[in-house]
Parts: sequence; C-alpha cells; structure tokens
Amino acid sequence: LNDTFGFSEEQDTFLKAYIEHPLPVIPNIKLGYTTLSHDGSSSVNDFTWGDIQIGDGQIQSSLSLDMTDITLYYEFLDNWAEVDAGMTFRYISGEFGVNSAIESDNVDFTTWVPLLYGKARFNMPVTDLSFQIEANAISYWDITTYDYELSARYTLLMGLGLEAGYKGFHLDSDELVDGFKADIDFSGPYAAVIWDF
Repeated sequence: LNDTFGFSEEQDTFLKAYIEHPLPVIPNIKLGYTTLSHDGSSSVNDFTWGDIQIGDGQIQSSLSLDMTDITLYYEFLDNWAEVDAGMTFRYISGEFGVNSAIESDNVDFTTWVPLLYGKARFNMPVTDLSFQIEANAISYWDITTYDYELSARYTLLMGLGLEAGYKGFHLDSDELVDGFKADIDFSGPYAAVIWDF
C-alpha cells in the first residue's frame, strides 16, 4: 500500500479492557477497539483501480479501518507467569478511496471474523516490570488475518503504569466485498498508559 499509494504516517489508536472474575466456568471478557486511518498521494503509471484508469498522473488515496473485538478467554496460569487462551469475535469495517483529477472510486466493506486468542505475561519477581505477548489469528476459506503485540510494562503506583512495545496487523482476503481483494499490513511501535485495578 505504501509503495502504490504513498501513505503518510498517521497516529493510529487502540483501546482495550480486560474484565476478570473468580467464577470458574464463565469466561473472562476482553473488549478492544482499534482505528487505523491513513492518507496519501503518489504519481502513477498505467494505474487501474475500479473505474479509474490513468496512463500517467497523480492520485489521492485514503484508508479507514475500524476493528471492534469481543474476546472470551480462560486463565490457565495466574502467578509470575500468566497464560490466557480463548476466542475473539472481531467486527471489521473499512473504507478505501482513490481519487484522480477527474475520477473517484470508493469501496466500503464490513465483516465478522472469529480468531483464536492467546496471551502470555511474565511478571519479573521483586520488580514492577513485566513482559507480554498477545495475539489473535485465523486462516480459513479466502481470508487470513492475524495481529500480535509484544510489550513491556512498568507499574508505577495504584495500578497505574506505562507500557511500550511493537504491534503488527495483517489482513489478506478475496471476499471483503465483490471485486475487492485486500492484502494489508500495519506494524510499528506504540506507547500506552494502563490502569490495573
């Protein structure tokens, strides 16, 4: 996408909350929301996109992608090492637009995707430092998607802390909408404020 559409860097946002309880049979719940928004411009040669056909020229493009997650999971370990596993139900909605000087074409897509979920967190003894890996993934029919998060967390006081790490997201699908094939990757470092209570 960057090579073709010249996307510039944007500030992407994610929010998540874990709701845990002591009941053994009922799964815990994780809620998540991610929004990705990128715009770009580039010069193209022999470019075709939907109804747009350009020999040589300039295009403007935009991508908006929102993901809402509901994850049901169980905690299998809960000491200095914490291990969770479960299932994520993700609602993906997005819009992709391409505009030239005389033509424009936009495509909207929405879909529900089930994913396998896993998380492992390691709390360093006698410190307030922890390390975590968290991921969702699935591949079936005409869609493959996954995301992962590698992070380090430092708890300051009263459950408040700082977290930093690296996130990645991949979506490859022939069926988001008729005639639209997607092969999208986002990745990069992130920083977050956390509150554990």
